Amino acid sequence: MNKNFLSLPDFTNNDSVFKAIITLRRMLHAMPETGFYEWKTMEFLINLLKDTKGSITFMSQETAQNLRTLIPKIDKPHKFLGTDVTVTGFKITFNLDPEHKKTKKHLAVRSDIDGLSIPESSDPNHVPARYGFNAVNDAMHACGHDGHMAIALMSALWVNANLALLYKSDLSAISFIFQPAEEGCRGALAVIDSGFLQDIDFIYCYHLGLGVPSGYIVPCPSDFLASCKFTLEVLGKKSHAGHPELGINALKVTASFIEKALNLLDLKKGLYVNMSNLHCEGACNVIPDHCSLDGEIRVLDEKNLDHLYFQIEKIIANESNAVPGSSYQLLKKGVGLGIRQDTALCKKVEQAAHKLKLNVMPHFKFNASEDASQLIRHLQKQGKQGCYFMIGSDIAAPHHNSSFDFDEKSLINGFNVIKELILSELP
Repeated sequence: MNKNFLSLPDFTNNDSVFKAIITLRRMLHAMPETGFYEWKTMEFLINLLKDTKGSITFMSQETAQNLRTLIPKIDKPHKFLGTDVTVTGFKITFNLDPEHKKTKKHLAVRSDIDGLSIPESSDPNHVPARYGFNAVNDAMHACGHDGHMAIALMSALWVNANLALLYKSDLSAISFIFQPAEEGCRGALAVIDSGFLQDIDFIYCYHLGLGVPSGYIVPCPSDFLASCKFTLEVLGKKSHAGHPELGINALKVTASFIEKALNLLDLKKGLYVNMSNLHCEGACNVIPDHCSLDGEIRVLDEKNLDHLYFQIEKIIANESNAVPGSSYQLLKKGVGLGIRQDTALCKKVEQAAHKLKLNVMPHFKFNASEDASQLIRHLQKQGKQGCYFMIGSDIAAPHHNSSFDFDEKSLINGFNVIKELILSELP
């Protein structure tokens, strides 16, 4: 890593920032890690931020215990800046009120940092493969989180370079939250549990792509899907396949559950059900005694989420009862909520886009789930504010696809919007 990288971008020169942010994105793209395993990603980010004037805070070790059904246990802590860290993710805060003369007004920007368990395409027509920054570790940034990090990181470096100016703003502090495990809607719960939001007054979250073309900003997308991820483990008893009456078939329970649960899918009612990662190892002449899978439900109307999950619970209970001696464990692994946007913040995003001469798309249905919803909801319950906006970027393939890639030119737009949101707090 170039030790002089912190001084590389000339923030008075848009082209200099443009080149630097693309370099950052490509370096991050080549090191994808899945949720709560983003240790190399953290090291990369912290190495670029540790010499700034920001204060870095890590996830508390208690969070790993409090959310033990979500966060994988590690053999030993990782050491960052002399601190033992057991959960990925961190916050960096720039104090803009060292003399304590301002009314408290703490702005936060959140970026997700995880990738997906998807092997990346090696097709030479795939831009990361063509230019040698594609991932080769059976994971990839197939949802733009590498771009999200590059935008947040460059914004944090810009704040550090402009502290003298920002001391004059109405802001008392600016924080950048680098959140793990957005995929699966788990990481926001860790952010909340670790107290990262305790001093925050308003937060901006964002996403690249998702069908919004390059050059556009969506200040206030709607129709976020509420979702619940779960795991299912079914236990039975092995026996010779020639004597099935002596065994308890875990696969029979699991297969019946999958069939009936998938029948709950109803697009007209906005009910979505999906399963993946089915594991049922063993020989074909042995009755299987163990099966597991991952699943999720999504609903357009958040009020239907608990009811749909109750139906999932009811189905697995009935199917297990139908095979005497079988047992199961159904665990929630993450929950995404709907987002009620704070229009005052959305208006600021719109004004920033207009100032930058970017196109504004006033209406866009998100039609996906996002665990930034947990962060925004948590703040709103305390009378604080949150906004989720979108940065247009043409994509080469759908999100969560091995050929996914986005228009890198959109990164500078995201950076400039965040910069303008911060500058809007100047008197």
